Amino acid sequence: MPLVSVIVPNYNHAPYLRQRLDSIFNQTFQDFEVIILDDCSTDNSKEIIEEYRNRPQVSHVVYNETNSGSPFKQWAKGFDLATGEYIWIAESDDWAEQEFLKEQVSVLEKDSSLILTFCESYWEYPQKTELSKIYSKDKVFRGIDYLQKRQIFRNSIVNASSVLFRKKFLTDVPTEYQDYSGSGDYLLWSMLCELGNIYYSSKILNHFRRHDFATTSKCISTGKTFFENFKIFKYFDKKGYINQLNKFRIIDYTINQIETNRTNLKKNGSYIKCKELWNSENNAKGLFAKIIYFWAKQLNKYNGLPLIAKIWKFFHLPNTNIRKRLFKWN
Repeated sequence: MPLVSVIVPNYNHAPYLRQRLDSIFNQTFQDFEVIILDDCSTDNSKEIIEEYRNRPQVSHVVYNETNSGSPFKQWAKGFDLATGEYIWIAESDDWAEQEFLKEQVSVLEKDSSLILTFCESYWEYPQKTELSKIYSKDKVFRGIDYLQKRQIFRNSIVNASSVLFRKKFLTDVPTEYQDYSGSGDYLLWSMLCELGNIYYSSKILNHFRRHDFATTSKCISTGKTFFENFKIFKYFDKKGYINQLNKFRIIDYTINQIETNRTNLKKNGSYIKCKELWNSENNAKGLFAKIIYFWAKQLNKYNGLPLIAKIWKFFHLPNTNIRKRLFKWN
């Protein structure tokens, strides 16, 4: 029985498939099976997939006769076929460093308390590569702590290809994530966080491809992301994970994201509905609530800056060389 089940869900990613599959088969760690799932692609994906069918690690190749309508239904199909102790969802438009599995498996093998591990990624845009590290060092978190400090604001485990997790915990996760079009991963990772500890690796072992045809991009432009994230927000709220300050921060951040994507949302007829839905949660009535909402907006506006820089910006102090020398902030 293989130690890792690698699930490759594909839909119309023919231009990226060879790089993805080669990056799997060229791993330094080789105790794995590969499950390739094609969701009724209309490009030449099948032709490329067939080039790999006879590899000894390939346990399943499944072609859908009709499109499932959700990548997460494909994930669930892969979970049912998987026989490994660990699961890696290797998205078909990403690719991995050769040491990805060796490093990630080592983390889970050393600590049985861990539900999942995820590593840092290069963000691969058509014209550039970016890196924005979450933390500078490797960290172990209580899943609930990570959820309440980071995950409630947005999906901070941003790319499934960076994650390795224990299959056995899927039996404790409700299946609602399968009904989502774009945010099913957000819900799945959050629910796994509720079950135990998680590990963040600062090693850059994954390449997360960003392009206009990605599921995430399409779901944002149609508004599905904002509707689905609202359901997740309500789930967090019901569970008691969100205090009033963070509630206002989430609302303010999401409304700003809606405004950022206003043009595409208007084209798809979902701008007003998205904004009304999230504004309906803004119950900042009374002086105390309005003060909290004000501070929530300030925290969002200067998020990521050092504390002294936040104070400087808040009081609208000038951008001077003194500031740069004292606070090392540009």
